[in-house]
Amino acid sequence: MRWVTYLSPSGGGERVGVLDDGDVLGSPGPERLADLLEAGGKTLEAAHERAVDAPIEIIVEPEARMCAPVAPTSPVPVRAGEDVWRIRPELVRGADDAVPSGARTARLGVAAVAGGEGPASAYTPACLWLDGEGRPIQLNLGPVLTTADEVVGGTLELSASVDEREAARGMVDPAHEWLVSGLEGVRALLPVATPSLEADDELFVEADGLGSFEVRVGSQV
Repeated sequence: MRWVTYLSPSGGGERVGVLDDGDVLGSPGPERLADLLEAGGKTLEAAHERAVDAPIEIIVEPEARMCAPVAPTSPVPVRAGEDVWRIRPELVRGADDAVPSGARTARLGVAAVAGGEGPASAYTPACLWLDGEGRPIQLNLGPVLTTADEVVGGTLELSASVDEREAARGMVDPAHEWLVSGLEGVRALLPVATPSLEADDELFVEADGLGSFEVRVGSQV
């Protein structure tokens, strides 16, 4: 199953949705995605069926304003090579949120989200932005959260392009010990580093099997 959290054009509030054949199908229920994951597979499947059978709204995916699929309530452990950080919840954003103009590099990879099926019940792309001194200033998650049953068969390939030129490439094992251990609701493993970035650079990230997103450094849109 592939899930998103998006800003509903009907009222502007955050709503859970199912991604199906290029469309976002708004869930008719009030639940948050983290709550559905915590409730376990049967509850998640039932919510998925309701959204597909009777969506409260239908939005073409490129026109949907995506939020972070889940909103962490505690610091997010992030590992990039030998560097380890704990990112405060208020620094976690969605793939469509603005990137601070002070961002100079990014670390790319995958975040695992815990739920009723264990510490890696679902996965989503992750991007940690660093300033000129290498300090984390924002963590972007999403846009799509994919349940673990669809992430099968070895490692996931990630690639990053800057202004349509490939800049970095790497792999993530979804079964990596960092992603499947610990009690935190969200954990991220970020093996891919971009070159130095400047304001207005366009970064395109693709995570095999998990989706893609594109952002402009310093954009306030």
